[in-house]
Amino acid sequence: MNRATEITFENWTFVHYKTKTYKAFISLGASPKNEEIQYFITVTDQDNQEIFQTSFNTIEETLALINKRYGHWEVFDFENPPETDGCSSCSAH
Repeated sequence: MNRATEITFENWTFVHYKTKTYKAFISLGASPKNEEIQYFITVTDQDNQEIFQTSFNTIEETLALINKRYGHWEVFDFENPPETDGCSSCSAH
């Protein structure tokens, strides 16, 4: 499977944008007043402290803004994480 290059309708639950300091991702929430599902763009720091959050009523609006605002950041895809050397490359084996 190919690694994601942007956040889409198909991958928003497992792909996020990141920098050395921040992470931007989409999550679900709800409005108790309207009993409607909301989509949130959240930016957190290295300590997972919220830096910024905004909400939308549709996933389409959410995707458009996150890709416009953070699309120049590195993409991290949990289903296709970057390869690491891991234990198999250890010279002890």
